[in-house]
Amino acid sequence: MKRFVFLFVILYFSATIVSNAQVKLMPNFVSTQEFEAERDIWPTFTQGVVHYQAHIMYIYGELYITSTMPDEADHTRPTFRSTYLMPIYSQYKKNQGKVHPDFDDEMYLFLDIKYDPRKTYQKLWEQLAPYNEMLTYRVGPQWNEGKLRVIFVGNAPMRTFLQERVGFVGAQGSIADLEKEYDNKIMPLIGIDFRNDIEWSGVGKMSFDEYRSLRDIVSKAHQQGKKVRVYNLPDEEEIWDVMYTAGVDMISGSDPVLFQKFLESKQ
Repeated sequence: MKRFVFLFVILYFSATIVSNAQVKLMPNFVSTQEFEAERDIWPTFTQGVVHYQAHIMYIYGELYITSTMPDEADHTRPTFRSTYLMPIYSQYKKNQGKVHPDFDDEMYLFLDIKYDPRKTYQKLWEQLAPYNEMLTYRVGPQWNEGKLRVIFVGNAPMRTFLQERVGFVGAQGSIADLEKEYDNKIMPLIGIDFRNDIEWSGVGKMSFDEYRSLRDIVSKAHQQGKKVRVYNLPDEEEIWDVMYTAGVDMISGSDPVLFQKFLESKQ
């Protein structure tokens, strides 16, 4: 009996290890889930999430994870460093130089700045510097290819990005930025706002002309060495399917489990 129990335990833990090792990563998904506590990111590492978007706000000398200004001075909003930087760096060290053991490309962390871009950028530079070994950053014309790429979404101070000697942050461009042809290292992505840039609401079929226009945007971005991300869209498989078919590189959503099922259906 004891031998049977021992074998059962061995098989159970072996199955657990195998299941953890077989996490199906989703490099074309950006999690927009709003974390309310510092521990909230940890389950996503085993859900296949690779990329994240966070709302950050500069408040009294610190960067907090929030999209709205807290009503009280002694609020309990989690900080950017404790919610994202430290857990991601912990994964990076645990996996010997990779955030995910089976993912060799860059992980993207999109930051939506909600208040005072200049002070936010200065504080962010200060907080990112100690983690430079895992970051993609630039010193003069030379780039260090890391495993984490930090990207500003909206209000990106492009003049600062282009003129600074040391840069830890890149920018997500708009459709209009395709005509400006910024360096794809400083602006590695073009963002498409589903609510404002696409007329199709997701009901019925997208018109052929709009679908062709979407494909043209993707093609032009790819010719410039940039990826395309669609954001502000509902968690609906019919909409994901159109974006996926059009060649969009990254789709934002708040439900990684549902997106994983969508990918499985495509395969």
